[in-house]
Amino acid sequence: MEEGTPDPDKLHLLFGGDTMLGRRVNEAIRREGFTYPLEAVVATTRAADLFLVNLECAITPRDIQYSGPEKVFYFRADPVAAEVLTYAGVDLVSLANNHALDADYDGLRDTLQILDEKEILYVGAGVTREAAARPVFLEAKGMRLGVLAYCDHQRDFAAGIDRPGIRYVDLSDPDTITRLAREVEALARQVDHVIVAFHWQLNWVPRVSSFYRSLARRLVEAGARIVWGHSPHHFQGVEWIDGSVVLYATGGLVDDYRLVPEFRNDRQLLFQLLVSQQRVEQVRAYPLELKRSRTRAAAADARQWIAERFGQMCGDLGSRVEQQGQWLDVLPE
Repeated sequence: MEEGTPDPDKLHLLFGGDTMLGRRVNEAIRREGFTYPLEAVVATTRAADLFLVNLECAITPRDIQYSGPEKVFYFRADPVAAEVLTYAGVDLVSLANNHALDADYDGLRDTLQILDEKEILYVGAGVTREAAARPVFLEAKGMRLGVLAYCDHQRDFAAGIDRPGIRYVDLSDPDTITRLAREVEALARQVDHVIVAFHWQLNWVPRVSSFYRSLARRLVEAGARIVWGHSPHHFQGVEWIDGSVVLYATGGLVDDYRLVPEFRNDRQLLFQLLVSQQRVEQVRAYPLELKRSRTRAAAADARQWIAERFGQMCGDLGSRVEQQGQWLDVLPE
């Protein structure tokens, strides 16, 4: 097989982090076209059997903002932004995050409608609490996957009985983790593999805390095959738990965020997992650079920096990183 080409007998899953198509990214799309943000990596993204990202903006023609408590940042993209997702081969987006309602309730309704029109699945938000909590099912390579999505911040974005919003969970409530585990257990009985998307942890948190490691392990024990984390704005390490994997923070895929030198958030990763009927067989990461609202494969110096930092973060979690050409293999110790 060529470098980065997955085993054809395994399910090839690709996970991207925060995908923010508003502000200057939105302007670039209008100016340069919808291929602009991800054109340089589209061969990699479209090679996956399934490609999942965290959509960190509303997609709506309405130039409005959230009517609830004031926020610092509001991310809204024009409907053409959905073409970016289609072009890149995105199959599912997680909407359980702190920007899904940035264009208010009508903006979320528009987002859901536009995603439906593009035949892109979504999880973690909906027009009611029941819809926001509903799992989504995917099928590929003879395997059935179930996806749940949660967010542990932005309480006021929580969906209500008859109010659009996200699947917010209060992790300070000791009963919450038990309830989430039961949901994972119930879904695991219906599918081959459960994926839990979690918008968790604080922005710019440098390391994974014992609390989140304990939560991830509880989800895996309940039946999650993959725990897919995002929100801190930079990548963190990967933990193997038997045949399951925790991606604690998948960083960013597209954005226009300011550079934080300590974290070099212009240097990110795509995560490729190969999955059999029984387990996750392989985890690889592909180094990226994000510049001027555009994403490309990392140049040699950036790739080396990413490899060293990723290796340290994985080492903290009991895994190790080996470079294989442009890819980084993540192996259990």
